[in-house]
Amino acid sequence: MTKSRPDKPVVSIIVEGYNESRDLGKAVNTIEALQRQDFPAHQVEIILMGSAAQVKEWRARYEQSTPFWGIQPVEAEGLTYLQLKTRGAKFASAEILAFTDSDVYPHRTWLSSLVDGIRGGGDVSIGLSLFKSADSWEWNRATRLAAASITWGWILGKELDPDRKLPYPVGFMDHNFGLRVETFRQHQYTAKFGRLCGAPLLTKSFLDGGAKLVLQPRQRVTHYFSWLYWLKCLHFRYGYEVFMLRRVNDQYPNQWIARTKIFEPVVTMMWHILLDVPRWFRVSRSLDVHPVRRIMLLPLVVAMSCVARSAEMAGMYSTMLAPNAMRRWAESV
Repeated sequence: MTKSRPDKPVVSIIVEGYNESRDLGKAVNTIEALQRQDFPAHQVEIILMGSAAQVKEWRARYEQSTPFWGIQPVEAEGLTYLQLKTRGAKFASAEILAFTDSDVYPHRTWLSSLVDGIRGGGDVSIGLSLFKSADSWEWNRATRLAAASITWGWILGKELDPDRKLPYPVGFMDHNFGLRVETFRQHQYTAKFGRLCGAPLLTKSFLDGGAKLVLQPRQRVTHYFSWLYWLKCLHFRYGYEVFMLRRVNDQYPNQWIARTKIFEPVVTMMWHILLDVPRWFRVSRSLDVHPVRRIMLLPLVVAMSCVARSAEMAGMYSTMLAPNAMRRWAESV
């Protein structure tokens, strides 16, 4: 029996087509995953943000009846990654916003966990991000777990919430978070750096404004992965972002590293490798990885961390040598 459509959706999901335009994934796969959620589809609004060609394709595919409260394709030609997200929020009908990307596959419990995080008193609900295998959305292979911990694990802080027995989140990924619509109205993305540094600077705004960030371990998504993309488009680019964040965010951790000047990239590399070890244990614990497997995978995590952080070091030196060229490249990937 089809459930009646409520007057308003519970949650509006903004899916931008930026990564689809770069052949990293397809929004249709994201929508497929959203159809398989354990949250009632008729309470969900989906807002698809993209180019004229993307919108034409989406309208042809979704103009007929869907299980959702509604699917609204919105043409937004020429907008950057973060601008697409900000613009999409303006079309939302619900009081809870959720953000993901067109190269991301939300797990079955993603949306219910996100909504529970907000209904449970959080202003911003933050989940765990994982990497896909080469030929499927399977995420539990050793190398993918290690890569996810190295790339996304920084969002888990060292402090433990004594009531929930979970790490306090200290950041979020742009493709995996939700929040109250009034919170997003008060704290907007900055477009000053194009698509770069958005999440850390928005996190700073959340924390400065007293917003409550909550971690929801079952709020999981699987993200596109290739070795070239991981090393170049993520970690080489992160070298630029870390260098810039130390200079535009006075609350960015370990500001002392900037005082090492020409050695800053090398010190950053070594420091991040050291941080990746405790992060692995926080991430693997949140993912319910067996304790024996956590120990067995530690050498792999350290080895992959050395490779990823070397790419960041190269990106940071490139930024120091040619900052304008590096910024243009970083904003384009």
